[in-house]
Amino acid sequence: MIYYFLLLLLYLQDVISGVSFVVILLLSLIILSIALIVYRKKCAIKRKVVLITLLMALLFCYEIPLIFYDAYTHAAYRYTDPLEVYEGSGIYLIGVNRVDFQFTENKNAVIDLLKEQQIDYLDITKITNSDRYGSKNRQLLKWFHLGKDSVEQMRENVNHFLGQEHGRINKFLNNDHIDGSSAGLGLALTGLIVRGDLQNDLKIAVTGAISETGDVLAIGILKEKMQIAEKSGFSLMIVPSANRKEALEIQQKQNLNIQILDVAHVEEAVRLINELNDTSNEQNK
Repeated sequence: MIYYFLLLLLYLQDVISGVSFVVILLLSLIILSIALIVYRKKCAIKRKVVLITLLMALLFCYEIPLIFYDAYTHAAYRYTDPLEVYEGSGIYLIGVNRVDFQFTENKNAVIDLLKEQQIDYLDITKITNSDRYGSKNRQLLKWFHLGKDSVEQMRENVNHFLGQEHGRINKFLNNDHIDGSSAGLGLALTGLIVRGDLQNDLKIAVTGAISETGDVLAIGILKEKMQIAEKSGFSLMIVPSANRKEALEIQQKQNLNIQILDVAHVEEAVRLINELNDTSNEQNK
């Protein structure tokens, strides 16, 4: 196991590729198989070699899909229109369109491809082995039904917090293009507006995952979401408190004018929206 975890560490640190990782495991499995033949008449040693060989075989089978992930080298993040699930709610979900590129040597090669296709982009990142390993593990869990995907978990958390299912929310989540869990906070607020527990007359960009009890959880790809909110003309954006420091740093580096508001719970977001609307109404009088 120490040997395996050392190899895994080298892979996650981008020292070796997925193909190299799997090939080394395969060679180790072959060596163990030879050892099994050599020590087949020595019962005490044979039992140990058999156990180690079986363990190596399981690890090899678990890691072999990494070969297919080596091809993905870069990811481009593109603008997508903010979405108001319930018309008139003023709560807009901020999503990002991600496009993965295979066998691109560097960032400039991706830029050239995007220019050739006349595609605008917000940012381009290099896909690391850590990213690939996470993608592989999530796919395996999905294949063997050992865990819920992020969208299904978001659906359960939102419905549990609201205490009931909402047709509009479920219809939105049934869209094949939905991925991740960062729409959770916006959907919970939308659900409260639909059933009349919250009123909002402002246009607010919202991002944040939630737990089933309404705690607002951190999200990723924040820089691109803030850029989209700014580009779309929003003056207010609600983000998770866990992302507050990151959001302020992005705001400064990108010179964004949008006002960042952070919350740690859905109820905190409700109070914040009520205060913002009260202030806006007073100013309009």
